Amino acid sequence: MARRRVFQTKIECVGMDVSMTAVRNALIGRTVTFEKSLLAVEVIVRMDGVVIGVLDETIGLQVISALERGVSFTVAIKKAYQKYGEKFKPTTASIYLKAEYVSEKDQPSIEVPKVPVQMHEGTSRSFFTTVAGVTHEGRQKIIARCVVGEALSLLRDPDNRFDRGAIRVLRLNGEQIGFIPAHVSRGGDSSGLASQMDRGGKYWCRIKDLTGGAGMSLGVNSEIIEGEKRSV
Repeated sequence: MARRRVFQTKIECVGMDVSMTAVRNALIGRTVTFEKSLLAVEVIVRMDGVVIGVLDETIGLQVISALERGVSFTVAIKKAYQKYGEKFKPTTASIYLKAEYVSEKDQPSIEVPKVPVQMHEGTSRSFFTTVAGVTHEGRQKIIARCVVGEALSLLRDPDNRFDRGAIRVLRLNGEQIGFIPAHVSRGGDSSGLASQMDRGGKYWCRIKDLTGGAGMSLGVNSEIIEGEKRSV
């Protein structure tokens, strides 16, 4: 008997600029296709016929096997986040995908390996992410007073009725500008930021970039830094 199955993954789209809120919102729900590359053992991802990225090798090999069995995939974009290089220049977009497919019960399902929060090394270990929930509860007015480089606090919110892994993002005066995205906090997952904080890990945050404006919702790109908060 055939079964409907779902998996989620992401691709890195070099050179894609989704720093504007309107561009990110326009991508959500767009469909893409999986296609086995003719030049290499990999799966390319196309949107409107244009290659925007490739699947991770571990997932790609499984998808190739499924494609060769005649499995078809329905794939949609769920989220998009911008990554930045030096001087806050957009470099790469992280595009999160939801793939649905139908497979026979005795056929293997696509297994997505869990990836821990990625840090980069420097004077301190850190990584970049957006701030979620910035349009709720009057936070747009608060963000309008923020500045690039501003230090922020991270506060676990385990009693949050929507997400037990919730992490609040606060200005140093206590004003809340949003939450760490769920795909980063990952409550209940030992590799997520929430579990690391619950185990005693110390993290703070600073604003890397402010996006939007000119009639569009304001957004915050942040750098999460391991260790005790210090002045910037």
